Amino acid sequence: MVVLISPHEGYRAQLKRALEVEGAKLAAAYELYPGYAQLPALLEHACDAYIVEIDSDLDVALDLVETICSRKPSATVIVYSALNDPDRLVSSMRAGAREFLTGALVAGPMREALGRAASRSSSFSLKRALGKTVVFWAAKGGSGVSTLAANFAIALRAETSEPVLLADMNPQLGDLSVLLSITSRFTIGDALKSAKRLDSEFLSTLVTEHSSGVSVIAAPDAFIPSSPIEQPAVAKFLDLARNQYPWVVIDAGPSLGAGVESVFEMANLIYLITQLDIPSLRSTQRFISYMQAEADPRIEVVVNRYDPRRTEFDDERVAKALGLKPKWKIPNDYAAAHKAANTGNALIHENSPISQSLRQLARSACGKPAQAARKKGGWSLFG
Repeated sequence: MVVLISPHEGYRAQLKRALEVEGAKLAAAYELYPGYAQLPALLEHACDAYIVEIDSDLDVALDLVETICSRKPSATVIVYSALNDPDRLVSSMRAGAREFLTGALVAGPMREALGRAASRSSSFSLKRALGKTVVFWAAKGGSGVSTLAANFAIALRAETSEPVLLADMNPQLGDLSVLLSITSRFTIGDALKSAKRLDSEFLSTLVTEHSSGVSVIAAPDAFIPSSPIEQPAVAKFLDLARNQYPWVVIDAGPSLGAGVESVFEMANLIYLITQLDIPSLRSTQRFISYMQAEADPRIEVVVNRYDPRRTEFDDERVAKALGLKPKWKIPNDYAAAHKAANTGNALIHENSPISQSLRQLARSACGKPAQAARKKGGWSLFG
């Protein structure tokens, strides 16, 4: 069984004919190089080999070859180029390809390559699950996203006892390092500006360990003037992260720009943070309309700084305004949040209504049943 990847119509047709001659079954044929968001589906194909045509875009193709080889060693990557170029052969082999076909395809080399691929496949039995990506984002700044993401990650680590990566995807003005009182040598900026170097080993150098056991990739301390962040860089970072960690928690900052599209596309769960005021609800509604979230079960609306005694919006009015009913309400506890932010001590370690709510949020995310929450001051955890 073979998966064929070739954006070039002529080469794709030629490769299909060669496979038919050999009696090889085609599991799938891709007319474009799959992006990182499509990798899980690509790697799930039950196949012995991937044939990747590299002439359409050499850099993108070799990056894809390297990713397939590292993520699915049970399958053989066969590279095809119309050019008999030694440099391309060497680059392909360095990327992990085991076979290299060139020029006009003849029966012998294709048959031999497929035979070797089948032999290698039979010696492997590997199934590795991707980690889950949880994204915290708000359509309006100042909604408390960083505080919620940081403390949720610590609660998740405690609830699951599994490795958790917390990434500050706000490369200009991220706050996680301050909130958690950590100093990082490398940052998310290093990851996103060095996408071609980014691999599992490089990713491990970017991480700073928090005392809670959460691995953190912080934002730069210095302000960095706005510069375009390409979606492929963000997607590659997320793909590597969820391949190494069972849980990846993202603080999706507003300065990520267009790169945030990849974050939403690759997320397993999106906590959309809002507050009960007209500007926040309006911005949230516009985002939900854009995402068509009514049909997207990954999105859960979280009302932050909730105080039932000081709001004019009940659940029905909020649901009518947003098109989605709030699933979570994080109570307003200014004193506890203010103290935690100024001292660098994680809020989750305090016995406060906010910490109780975030523990429940973490339990839900990892599939544990909710615990009975203490009612104090009239707040309620659930909508």
